[in-house]
Amino acid sequence: MLGGTTFVFTRALVTSLDPLVISFVRYGLTGLLFLIFFFISFKKMIFQKNDLFYMALIGIFMFTLFPVFMALGLEITTSSRAGLLYATMPIFTIIISCIFKIESFSIPKMISVIIAFSGVYFCLSEFIDPAAPNPIKGDVLMTIGVISASVFTVFSGKFLKKYGNVNVLIFTLFSGSISTMLICLVVGEKISNVLFLTDINYLYLFMLIIPGGILMMYLWGKALQMISPTQASITLGFNPISATILGHFILNEIISSRIFVAIGLIIIAIFVSNWK
Repeated sequence: MLGGTTFVFTRALVTSLDPLVISFVRYGLTGLLFLIFFFISFKKMIFQKNDLFYMALIGIFMFTLFPVFMALGLEITTSSRAGLLYATMPIFTIIISCIFKIESFSIPKMISVIIAFSGVYFCLSEFIDPAAPNPIKGDVLMTIGVISASVFTVFSGKFLKKYGNVNVLIFTLFSGSISTMLICLVVGEKISNVLFLTDINYLYLFMLIIPGGILMMYLWGKALQMISPTQASITLGFNPISATILGHFILNEIISSRIFVAIGLIIIAIFVSNWK
């Protein structure tokens, strides 16, 4: 549910702050706080040199490309549509895993892809409120971000098993944040703009860093230790619900009944994809 709230707070913030700056500040501070909390265990961890490049690369996919494209998309689409697209991440993960032969292709997986994207099309083809000036372009940008996050999900598994969730998270957070900072210095607005926000915008930023950063990532890692990946992935289907409800109250977005049909189809698709 926390994941859905981040779309609302990001959309509320992009009107006052550059998406690149939002990404750098959010994940840079999240990584710094994780490092402070888990400094001793991270300091003792010895990473193999061959793994560092690939970990840095997937960190860029997850903590540079995903948040930047998400923020760019949220400038011109709604929080509920973004949350719905994010809920399809397990489906994109299946597709990428099959392409790179990390997972074997199966009929249930093919059916799950059809079900999920049918639900997404059913919802996104509907007229939405004028608060989203260019929803189709926003949906495309958001989808690129979701695919980037799926790349991290697919290729991070062996590193998580090897080095532990928190240690990999700290390293990838910093690699992504550093690359975002470099891009921001070249094409983005001044990072110092974060010092001139209103009180409500600072609240949105706080919500992105603490509940939507530290707490969400830590709980997701703990969940994967306690339940199966299938059970964990199903919870992504609840993100559009929190995004839709919170977006309605904070951003006055229109609630469409179609989104709840789409959420149900995505959850069914995730169940089908893991059918044995």
